[in-house]
Amino acid sequence: MSGDEKKTQKTTTDITFENTTCNVPRNVRTQEIDQEVSSWEFVQDCILDMFEDGDEFVTLTIAEIKYGIRFVQACRGGDGIIVELGIEKENRTNLVEKICTEEECLEIFREFYDTTYVRDVEGYSPVSFFT
Repeated sequence: MSGDEKKTQKTTTDITFENTTCNVPRNVRTQEIDQEVSSWEFVQDCILDMFEDGDEFVTLTIAEIKYGIRFVQACRGGDGIIVELGIEKENRTNLVEKICTEEECLEIFREFYDTTYVRDVEGYSPVSFFT
């Protein structure tokens, strides 16, 4: 598909997903890893690897949500690091995103790892999908 075709293709943000379950307190997933984690340093190493690899992603999922956020995920994008949140509402999950610096990405993941909270959720936008 050419760039002009992508610009004219319709998108929607009215997409929800089935809720994700997590059977361990914290799980990290990348291209090569899908495992329980018990240290921030391990998650941080995965994120630092993602910063260096345009094809890599990192997803941190928690079992017990307190603030409606099941997971935080990130990958490299053209304008920076794309950070997405999986927000659970009424048995469905909505994805929201924002572009961040590497430092902001690390801060978001660290706070989520420590507290299951993410600041300024209102600053995230619904993810657009091609229809």
